[in-house]
Amino acid sequence: MKLYTLMAVLILFIDQNYAATQKTIELEFCHVPNYSEEVLCGTFEVEENRAAPNGRKINLHIAVIPSVTEAKELDPLVLFAGGPGQGARDMTRFVGMAFRPVNENRDVVLIDQRGMGASNPLECEFPEEDFLNKTQEEMQAINIKAIQDCAANIDADVTLYTQDIANQDIYEALLAMGYDKINIYGGSWGTRSALLYANQYPDHVRTVVVDGVAPLANKVPLFATRDAQKAMDGLFEDCANDEQCSKTFGDLETRFTEFLSSIPEQGISATIADPSSGRLMDVEVTKMSVVNALRGILYSPSLSRMVPLIIDKMIDHDFRPLAGVVSAMGDAGMTIGATLTILCSEDFARMSEEDMLHQQTQGFVAGTFTQMFKESCDHWPLAPLPEIYKQELVQNVPTLILSGEFDPVTPPSWGDDMAKHFPNSLHIIAPNTGHNVAPVGCADDLIGEFITKASFEDIDYSCIDKIQRPSFFLNTSGPVGRTE
Repeated sequence: MKLYTLMAVLILFIDQNYAATQKTIELEFCHVPNYSEEVLCGTFEVEENRAAPNGRKINLHIAVIPSVTEAKELDPLVLFAGGPGQGARDMTRFVGMAFRPVNENRDVVLIDQRGMGASNPLECEFPEEDFLNKTQEEMQAINIKAIQDCAANIDADVTLYTQDIANQDIYEALLAMGYDKINIYGGSWGTRSALLYANQYPDHVRTVVVDGVAPLANKVPLFATRDAQKAMDGLFEDCANDEQCSKTFGDLETRFTEFLSSIPEQGISATIADPSSGRLMDVEVTKMSVVNALRGILYSPSLSRMVPLIIDKMIDHDFRPLAGVVSAMGDAGMTIGATLTILCSEDFARMSEEDMLHQQTQGFVAGTFTQMFKESCDHWPLAPLPEIYKQELVQNVPTLILSGEFDPVTPPSWGDDMAKHFPNSLHIIAPNTGHNVAPVGCADDLIGEFITKASFEDIDYSCIDKIQRPSFFLNTSGPVGRTE
């Protein structure tokens, strides 16, 4: 294989003195999952405890998708993945859908940050339990025991895996690859990563694109119940305004509310077929399992079009469509230990008991999602709140803010809030869209044009208004065309 070596001089702080050392990243051609072309792969060693250079080392795993054209721009696009807990190198399929125009003349850099992907992942083992077949109390007990076991046995100091520390690693790795200036794309939680990075290294950042945003005020998961209800309200309204959907499912909102209130504490007995094996299983379907499953389905505009059918079938105690869609969604690929370290230390620690109590009555999800995180964070080692959270985070770098109109976790209101951190920004709301706008409609072209110009001038964003919501599923045969 052809070997590429990129070098840069990094200045490290050791015993209050400056010492110059050369760090080398060797990149060689490789294949990564879900991407047809060869890319360049390598590793970059960092200290787990940056104040103890003789301690444990972590290898950051890196993939670079080279620009299509040889006469490329020298400032790459660096992707900050979501979660938190998702490895950036697992995002190659997303790159192919969202960044083809950018990749024409810019490298796309994917770095698994510490604790995620292949970079010393903070993995926690959870028993393979059927989420539909456990009461809320049983799921709580399983979850707490798994987290306690993981925290006791994991081979890492999990308090050293917060986002600000991870950003220091990424900065040094990018310098070692020879990138003086970068463009950032952050999706979902990656928008928080991007916000922090732009304030930690403002001279290093040329442009920022944040998609489905989590500004500091969005203390994940505090507002997840409220925002999920907004998305569900939009779906109910859309169904009511669709002649075929309203005729088939009636007053769906009222029927759904009545159904949820009818679910007994122990759940509803039902028989479903395992979506992967076809094996029949007797299950007890709880309210907690139903609402959390529906909340996850709302992330996808296409899958959410099955929600009226799913609700209609559940009312008749038929949970096969719900189980089938949940199975089709697959594993989100999150490294749970990293998720807990970041969310518990950076967001959950900033929530008050009053805040959490208020969520107990908010929307169809109510307090189930917040309570799940509280139980987890109560049993996970907490890092001190990073100092950067106590600072005023405002940067004037050109920033494109993208929001989906019916995003159930980061709706457009959070985009308006993120604009306070980036005053030189433009907020685009994509109609009829859920979580993450970049792969939808003409958004990839708009992102490419914005990064090329590093400006909003002379860019026509009106094409984004042509995005239409997919049609509803009226039965299991598939979607039908709209009647409007």
